[in-house]
Amino acid sequence: MSSVLLTGGAGFLGYHFSKKLLENNFSVVIVDNLDDFYDINYKLQRLSFIGIDSAAELSYGNELVSKIYPDAKFIRGDICDKNLIDRIFRENRIQYVMHMAARSGARGSFSNPHEYVKDNVDGTTNLLDVSSKNQVKHFVFTSSSSVYGNSGLDDEKIELKPISIYGATKLAAEIISESYARCKKMPVTIGRLFSVYGPWGRPDGFIHKCVQNLKNNISIELFNNGNMWRDFIYVDDVVELLFRMMLSKPSDNFKVYDVGTGVATKITDVVETLERLLGAKARLKTVSTDASEIVSVKAHRKLMFNNVDIQSATNLEGNLRKFVNI
Repeated sequence: MSSVLLTGGAGFLGYHFSKKLLENNFSVVIVDNLDDFYDINYKLQRLSFIGIDSAAELSYGNELVSKIYPDAKFIRGDICDKNLIDRIFRENRIQYVMHMAARSGARGSFSNPHEYVKDNVDGTTNLLDVSSKNQVKHFVFTSSSSVYGNSGLDDEKIELKPISIYGATKLAAEIISESYARCKKMPVTIGRLFSVYGPWGRPDGFIHKCVQNLKNNISIELFNNGNMWRDFIYVDDVVELLFRMMLSKPSDNFKVYDVGTGVATKITDVVETLERLLGAKARLKTVSTDASEIVSVKAHRKLMFNNVDIQSATNLEGNLRKFVNI
């Protein structure tokens, strides 16, 4: 049985990916620092779904075994902690690393830049260093579409021009990852995530907030008068893509993929679709635009993973219906 270290496993995508691994007979070690970037109860609830008792002692470095999956364990810890990461590798014979832990969010990243550098750059570097010394089979790093900055709706040109500290730290981590792949001959794949949504998503996610605000008759805040476009992709599709990537050794030990649909949707169109699905009328409120907020971005077709059911992935209304009916 292959062992996977999953960082950020109490997060939205990490939780869904952990279930995918466990359902496919992998042994999983989840590491998460359980920070309070958003309500920690979301993270504790996700962990409970895979049998990690949130009422148990979640002290730093303590190991908890799942009550549902005997091959799953959770450790509260910091990916910058070399001694802890060394111990995890030594005790669990880690073969794959799925690195999802990050200090997230473009907005506000300028107010706390050192924490973004620590978590996203230093933390990733620490994981890469320990992984290379332990000769892992594959290191997969979930980066972000924020590395692109703004891109034209019909433009397939690939330009790395982040406009936020968050995007800049993710790009820096990508560059360091490639260095380890090239110099240490360690297989590394980077998946640049676009706008992922689905059950148990982050409460600050646009679609999640729209659904909750529509249900509770709360105003939906729009930047730039709603003239913003995003590449929305359902979490099940992302999990499947990342799982296939993990099992596919990259040529020349390094590969970058865009994890999106290649279609940009105007956010006001998303609101209108949710209005139809929920039978509610949105109260819209225009707010001042944050300079670090991207206006438009979508996945580049040439960077997307092969053999994907793109027709299903781009069926935004069908996936939104699935989401709101859960």
